[in-house]
Amino acid sequence: MRVTTLARRLGTAALVLTIGVGATACSDDSESSDSPSSATDEGAASTEESDAPEEGDAEAASLAELSAEDFYPSVMAAMREAETFNFETVAETNGQAQNMTGQARFGDDGVEMKASSTGAQAMEMILLGKAMYMKSPALGTGDKWIKIDLSDPNSLFGMIGKATDPEVMFKAMETPKKLELVGTEDVDGVETNHYRITLDPTKYLEAMEFPPAMADMLPQELVTEMWVDADDLPRKFTQTLELPAAGGGPATTSTTEGTYSDFGTDVEIEAPPASEVTEDFPGA
Repeated sequence: MRVTTLARRLGTAALVLTIGVGATACSDDSESSDSPSSATDEGAASTEESDAPEEGDAEAASLAELSAEDFYPSVMAAMREAETFNFETVAETNGQAQNMTGQARFGDDGVEMKASSTGAQAMEMILLGKAMYMKSPALGTGDKWIKIDLSDPNSLFGMIGKATDPEVMFKAMETPKKLELVGTEDVDGVETNHYRITLDPTKYLEAMEFPPAMADMLPQELVTEMWVDADDLPRKFTQTLELPAAGGGPATTSTTEGTYSDFGTDVEIEAPPASEVTEDFPGA
């Protein structure tokens, strides 16, 4: 499967947006609180402050193991309950590192996101509805933002759009091949359950409606480590991929680590001013 110059230039955006949404994990809607305090960065140990505690609240705040069937459905319930969060990812491929920080918000039209990166390919990105805005020296548009339409499901951009749609992505992940509880660990002062999730790449491609030929570019299993707090909100994830090379060359190793914080935080995600946007760029 050929990767065009444009696809290479947009590859980091697709990867980071996928990580920003798809790697978020866990929350049980039936145990969530009506109080905003349950969606804060300290939510793992918090209880409602405005109402008198009810019997059973202590049990609800303790770590509980999620089953394979409940894991990803619970994620969507939790993230939508929290509505917003901050994230930070560090990705390294062939010795080149990419650091990204950003904010995300779940809305009626899906996830909205803004992020900026430094490292191998510095860029800024905004995702709103079916439009993605990008600004980077590598794209050849100077100080202009590129506006990319993600609505065509058969285009490269449409594939990126599907990769950033949490509803589609979690459909791919709702039946993991294996879910293991590794143990209990502290992440930035928050007690979490550490899980290892194994996915079948072919099931993932089918759910995402990606070309079957992409299976040749993926390992036989996709494994992600994920740390989940007592409110079933994600705190950290790591993933290492060994990607086969075309023509039998040496495999490419890609490692990614991300953290999530400030659930329920106020975020401002807006489209760039029209005067700073272009839809005409080299390689399109």
